[in-house]
Amino acid sequence: MARSKVEVKGFEARHYDGLMNLITLGYYPRFIRSAVSFMDLPKDAHVLDIGCGTGRNARLIANHLGENSRVTGVDVGTEMLAGFSRKQGRDSRLSAMKADIRKRFPFPDNSFDGAFMAFVLHGLEHDDRLHVLTEIQRILKPGGKFYLLDYRPLDLKSSSLFTRFIFRLECDLASEFLTYNWEGILSRQGFGKFEEKGFFGKKVRILKSTRLMYTE
Repeated sequence: MARSKVEVKGFEARHYDGLMNLITLGYYPRFIRSAVSFMDLPKDAHVLDIGCGTGRNARLIANHLGENSRVTGVDVGTEMLAGFSRKQGRDSRLSAMKADIRKRFPFPDNSFDGAFMAFVLHGLEHDDRLHVLTEIQRILKPGGKFYLLDYRPLDLKSSSLFTRFIFRLECDLASEFLTYNWEGILSRQGFGKFEEKGFFGKKVRILKSTRLMYTE
């Protein structure tokens, strides 16, 4: 298994949504809808979907927020962005562009009301994770919300055989991701006011944080 998995390609990219449904025995769509419902942004919010993939999450976010919302997606994968384009259809609330989030985000400071990131951060090297969080802090408006949907910190050694098996299928960095105190890291990056909602026996969570007006 690769140490890092930044870009989804080939068969997995072409059938990503179906594979997620299969792996979770059909629970994935309901899980994502429940996670998105945790987002408490204004109805006219502009949201950045980081690692947007096929656009399923972006559409759910737009539908949750309403007809005056906008969701801009960024992804490094050409095949995933093709899927986004197909899902977007004529929905003018949705747009996407190709970008490598390990580099500077192609947006001005204070551009977005919210940022959403689902199962992407754990697949990056730690220096890249910190860079991404710095960029999210930069592009969010003061008081903007960051929603991180990913694995919850846990002690893998004391977890069930099934949980350990699942992480054997993940990239090597996913297990490392579990060991960090993400609230502490986000605090040092200028975020606060944390709230979370757990899923899958609290092994997964959506963690909400707010870009503070002032940082150290």
